[in-house]
Amino acid sequence: MADDAAIGLIDDELERRRAPPPTFREFAESPEFCALALSPLIAAIADASAGHRPTRIDDELALKHFGCRLDELPTTAPRTSVVRAGGRGGKTSRLLAPKALHAAWTVPVPTLGKGEHAYSLILAPDLGLARQTFSFCRGYVEDSATLRAALVSEPKADELTLLRPDGKLVTVRVAAATRGGKGGRGKTLVFAGMDEACFFFDEASGVVNDSEIYRAVIQRIVPGGQCWIVSTPWIALVGLLEELLAKNFGHHRQALCCVAPTRALNPSWDPDHTIEADLRENDPDNAAREIDAEPLTAGSGAFFDRSAIEAAVDDARPLVLTPQAGGTYGAGADFAFRRDSSALAIVQAVTDRFHLAAMEERRPQKGLPLKPSAVVDGFAAVMQRYGVGEVACDSHERDAVAAELVRHAITATAIPDGQAGKAATYTFLRTLLREGRLHLPDDARLRRQLQAVTSRAMPGGGLSVTSPRQAGGGHGDLVSALVAAAWMAQAPTNKTYVGPVDDNWMDR
Repeated sequence: MADDAAIGLIDDELERRRAPPPTFREFAESPEFCALALSPLIAAIADASAGHRPTRIDDELALKHFGCRLDELPTTAPRTSVVRAGGRGGKTSRLLAPKALHAAWTVPVPTLGKGEHAYSLILAPDLGLARQTFSFCRGYVEDSATLRAALVSEPKADELTLLRPDGKLVTVRVAAATRGGKGGRGKTLVFAGMDEACFFFDEASGVVNDSEIYRAVIQRIVPGGQCWIVSTPWIALVGLLEELLAKNFGHHRQALCCVAPTRALNPSWDPDHTIEADLRENDPDNAAREIDAEPLTAGSGAFFDRSAIEAAVDDARPLVLTPQAGGTYGAGADFAFRRDSSALAIVQAVTDRFHLAAMEERRPQKGLPLKPSAVVDGFAAVMQRYGVGEVACDSHERDAVAAELVRHAITATAIPDGQAGKAATYTFLRTLLREGRLHLPDDARLRRQLQAVTSRAMPGGGLSVTSPRQAGGGHGDLVSALVAAAWMAQAPTNKTYVGPVDDNWMDR
């Protein structure tokens, strides 16, 4: 009887080894491996990526997400799969991570030598994001008795190695998206997953390197392996993901392509729609990108909403607000002396409301540049009336006026600079406008400058914010000062300025 039982176990094991390996969808859903409950669209992506006809969506949804009917999808597994996805839909946890494990477990590697490792590679814009994807892989392995038993050793921070039933060693490893695709070179790959590929940007070189990385990994992926390019969108028609979508969506000749909004991937996200409603009201561009999986347009557009600017203007209030004892104020300046104006703004923060309390501008005359000492003397007098002892300005301006400000016991502070810093400070002001928390006097010049600010999405992530030069002079000097003052008014380490107040100063 014992011998019969042993023979039965051996037969079961031989039968298991003769059985075809699980498809990606079977692997993802099987309690033996990932034990996931896939949404209809994620199941359809899993099926289509294997060359199988999806069974959980109909032709209408196939046309919407794949650009073609079900019968027109590829019938063989493509080498490359592209998914432009909304955020919080599971593109990483339910697509990329389980696919990296599935490839590691199933893709044939007959030429692998004894003791040699093949690799299932996860690439992301930085190691932190790559490790987040890897954490899902590690969790699935630790929760699966089969995969856990196949671990060669305890998983490390950046990799884990499985000993497969066929005796092959395959390592799931993470890497940052470095220039030239160095993370994928010199390796036998069963899979390469490019997570958030629209943001593969090498800050050191200033190069968008998604195409370089793709070229480096695709030729090293063995037959039967795949490269997946998955990302929330950024700029329309810019970057590898967008280029492949433009060429292949609907016919999938070079790559399987899918557009997958958040709710299509994850119908249970934000069940009462409160998160979505807030994002659509206060940041519609980001909502279109993060929820609808729609990229930003490639051209420039108005940065501040015209309707929000108009709503912020109160034509009944005075141009200058009386200083209040114990008031919380922030000061910002845009210093220029030859061609452009110098401008100063004082913003008062009252709980979550921001009021433009005062604005000063000095304009140079043709052939008569402004004198830095005279500009600083005038601005210092205004700041001192509000008890402000610190003013924010660009770093190069700070160096030019710091010595003059010291004469008035005022410190010059640099606001965040560079492309990212400017985008952050301007975005903060835009948020105040959109939320109705910024209150402005009826100043036609300031209003025109706010309406003239444009932004352009930059390849690899980030915004370029620009104030075009206007007829009559100026290139957003008032806006620059306002942005800096609002930033200072909200900054916890910079905002509490309490000074002597002379209530009669405006009458002098």
